Amino acid sequence: MHPAAASSLPPHAESGFTLLEVLVVLAITGLIAALLYPQVDTARFAVRQRLARENLAAAVEAARAAALRSGAPVTLRTDQSATVLLIGGKRQITVDPARQLRLAVRPQTIAFYPDGSTTGGQLVLGTGRDAAAFEVSRAGGRLLAATLPGNGG
Repeated sequence: MHPAAASSLPPHAESGFTLLEVLVVLAITGLIAALLYPQVDTARFAVRQRLARENLAAAVEAARAAALRSGAPVTLRTDQSATVLLIGGKRQITVDPARQLRLAVRPQTIAFYPDGSTTGGQLVLGTGRDAAAFEVSRAGGRLLAATLPGNGG
């Protein structure tokens, strides 16, 4: 077989993409990314909220366990940034590492006693638009969820 017959391209033609083709692909990619970003951002925020709720539950349980273990009352409150829970003034649990969620403790301090009881209270986790409140029961010191949509926490 003759080498010139094997190639269907003219002798001086080059293969590749034109600038217009590359720009069209980039424009389509940018459009898809712009359409998907809000959904990805919403999913990331939902994961951050779930992690913050788990950190709240861990802080309540840690305060309860510290009171039972030490035989003395242990307090739970927030720091000045409203993003960190302080257990007994010593141990710190960061509620939201991204620091987008704020936390309020109502009353300002919840006490856990060695007999397993607490003063009770409410932990409110929110962004400013939406908030979720979590009750700390007086009897067992457990975290009970109760949402407050659009409450502005």
